[in-house]
Amino acid sequence: MRLINARCIVCVPVALARCIVGFGTTVRPQNYRSTVMLSSTTPQTSVSAPKATEEGDVFDATLILQNYDTSQQQYMKENGMEGMGGGLSSLKHIQSLDQSTKADVQSSVKTLVRRAHAERALDSSEGRIMLGFCASNAPEALSGLKSWVNELDLPRGMLHGMDVDGVPIPVEDLGSVYVKYSTGGATTFSEIKRSGRGFDALWRPGDAVLEGYDGDFRGVYLNIMLSDGVFRQFGVLPTDLWMEEEEDDDW
Repeated sequence: MRLINARCIVCVPVALARCIVGFGTTVRPQNYRSTVMLSSTTPQTSVSAPKATEEGDVFDATLILQNYDTSQQQYMKENGMEGMGGGLSSLKHIQSLDQSTKADVQSSVKTLVRRAHAERALDSSEGRIMLGFCASNAPEALSGLKSWVNELDLPRGMLHGMDVDGVPIPVEDLGSVYVKYSTGGATTFSEIKRSGRGFDALWRPGDAVLEGYDGDFRGVYLNIMLSDGVFRQFGVLPTDLWMEEEEDDDW
């Protein structure tokens, strides 16, 4: 399985801004640093066949998204790697996608997310999903985040980074932004130590952080951590992958 290098810098939480539980808005004036037994008459295939099918679906979905990334990289090279790191060329690739390709990407993402949900339902430390949105402005990033969370039935938590000491930052002053989202992490010191992720493990289910971004990439990075240990990071994917019509910006 090939590795894919991320092209957006992972952001570190800076300030607690507003609560997005249910995507309502509340500014917080404080800093935020930091087995089934088989009888002898039961055919083995009655249990193993569905499992094999599920594994096959995960494999196929992973392959489709890897091929998407390969296609994007090739397009960027043929397009002259415009922009920082080829960011502008990657956007042109996204804009050139036909409906069939988008449908394949949508189906593949949903297959992997369903698997992650199932693993997380059994063990909260498994099936972690992370999203990274590179956008020209905050409304674009937040609309994208909202559509992905809604469509994939992901948890919603706190949005950090849109205030300074409790004072909201005007949206127009933010410029290009990067929003990092996670389905969750550890909540106790022992879980933090066991996770090996340091204080990044303090993320609660559905937390997101917004920070400034000076790169040229526009779109979404998707990272799904399943129990099979396969590295699955894809992108950039279209921010509007799930948008059939104009989304509002009411968070």
